[in-house]
Amino acid sequence: MFKNPFSFSGRIRRLEYSLSYLIFIASFFLIGVITGIIPEAESLIVLIILPSYWFLIAQGSKRCHDLGNSGFFQLIPFYGLFMLFEEGNYGVNKYGYNPKEIDAPIVKREPFKLRISLPPGKSNINILSETLCFVLLNTLLIQLSNNYVEKESFSFLCIFISILVCFFLLLLFTNKKEALPEFNSYLFRQRLAYSVILSISIYLYNLTFNYTPFQLEDISYAIFLALVILGITYLPFLIYKSIFKKRKGGSGI
Repeated sequence: MFKNPFSFSGRIRRLEYSLSYLIFIASFFLIGVITGIIPEAESLIVLIILPSYWFLIAQGSKRCHDLGNSGFFQLIPFYGLFMLFEEGNYGVNKYGYNPKEIDAPIVKREPFKLRISLPPGKSNINILSETLCFVLLNTLLIQLSNNYVEKESFSFLCIFISILVCFFLLLLFTNKKEALPEFNSYLFRQRLAYSVILSISIYLYNLTFNYTPFQLEDISYAIFLALVILGITYLPFLIYKSIFKKRKGGSGI
């Protein structure tokens, strides 16, 4: 149990998911205790909350896999109850072996490392610097929309368009109008990284320049915002993929 708890691949059974949920709840009790004893520590609570949410979502994804479903199923309201009580698939499914079966092959696991298959000629530093540039541009456009667009509905539309445009420009810049690389995990993590960094950037901007007071519930809002941005970035991803797709011979359009 709890091998690679922050990984999204594989399957876990009901007992492990239940214990994971208890650990997640316990982390919030720990936050309450820390802030009760040391009120000044509120600004450091994010160091506990973000890993806790990552842990729960990763474990939830593996529990969904055990039921034969995508990890996104855990976002369905009340599906968590189904995850707690439903028996997993028997035998092997497309996500791996049944964790209950003793005859599943034993695989020696290395300590958890975040492994991402990168396109040729790319490094983590290159990708991070490129992402940060467009995140900063996107943050600036969002703040301009908030400050100078008076009508709220039109402001939301401008923010939505800015995310579409900036992430599409990021894809153009990183892939140079060529077909997207065949690394599904890399492409998803690129979107996830963009969404998380943009959400944090917006929050820090408001905290620093708009003098927004820090509140614990703002962290939940930032996580929700990151998920919304993640969903929005799927649209420019599809647009880019449809425009710059490979020909049968392997050349790009």
